[in-house]
Amino acid sequence: MKVILAAGGSGGHIFPSLALADELKKSGVEVLFVSSKRRLDMSLLGPSGHKCYFLSINPMPYRKDPLKYAVFFFKLLGDVISSARIVFKESPDAVLGFGGYSSGTISLCAKIFGAPLVIHEQNYFPGRANIILSGWADLVAVSFKDTEKFLPKAKDRTVWTGNPLRRERLSADPVQAAQRLGIDKSGATLLVMGGSQGATFLNSTVSEAVKRMGQKNKDVRVIHLTGKADYESTAKFYEDNGVRAKVFSFLDRMEDAYAVADMAISRAGASAVFELACCAKPMVLVPYPNPKNNQRTNAKFFADNGAALYKEEKDLTADGLAAELDAILSDGAAMKRMSESARSLAVPDAAKRLAEAVVGLVEKRQKRSVGSMR
Repeated sequence: MKVILAAGGSGGHIFPSLALADELKKSGVEVLFVSSKRRLDMSLLGPSGHKCYFLSINPMPYRKDPLKYAVFFFKLLGDVISSARIVFKESPDAVLGFGGYSSGTISLCAKIFGAPLVIHEQNYFPGRANIILSGWADLVAVSFKDTEKFLPKAKDRTVWTGNPLRRERLSADPVQAAQRLGIDKSGATLLVMGGSQGATFLNSTVSEAVKRMGQKNKDVRVIHLTGKADYESTAKFYEDNGVRAKVFSFLDRMEDAYAVADMAISRAGASAVFELACCAKPMVLVPYPNPKNNQRTNAKFFADNGAALYKEEKDLTADGLAAELDAILSDGAAMKRMSESARSLAVPDAAKRLAEAVVGLVEKRQKRSVGSMR
């Protein structure tokens, strides 16, 4: 069995696809990737060991700009031709799109050539590509149970699987993790994650809040993932202000950070929130502020279910955040409630569930084909 996974444009699309690839490989399925030529996509998928094809960087314009739409459709035509060649050459048994502009043309060509099409929506509110593709898909998998109400064209073809996560990112011995990170675990540890690209406002506001907390409580320490742009300035800020912090532009062993942290402050991408949920971590979620970004509904869902505080950037101040973090960290009952709520929202076997759904769809199609030949 051969399956093409179409994912790109952000880590939020790629990380679940890699988790699914690991699970499909266990079942003897050959996995190929189709993604975009973005540096992030190529750096994450290139070392995966799977055959990869890379299409153009071509997000659909939001504004009605004739020039931008002309460029978009020109690139789209090229990607359709490339995608058709890929599907014709590889003859996949199924194509699975994870949303974003990288999945559009390969998914369209899958339908044209008669290959079963599966799409997976990571976020609570689906992206534009998946809303369009849901009307054509043979199966639509979702991370949040409620997402199906936003996909009425696929109501009878929607299955809840959760968001696929790589298991190695979810478990580490806390003592060994603290040693590897060089963290003294005698007090509360905050994990700060700005997303795969970093987030300057979040980095500066949280570091200022942690400084103010440290002035009252010397036992507070922080693991801060800044992204490349803010690494040096954030590390210097903590050093100048005597804050006990470990600063990383990127961390390969995220499982160590999860094992050591007592609470996390993060963007609200689906991969991040579900990883934190699987590790039962209370969260402060600050969605990316673009009004068309779907992190906002992810954050609201986790907050409404008691696992997180939901803060908009426009409402976030160092003083206010320091006070709220102090209040939660000093309230053992509140920490326990948030931790239990987070765990209840986790779907640790999501990759296995999605893999079984894909394999089941292909096998059902193959049995039908054999039956019709008789």
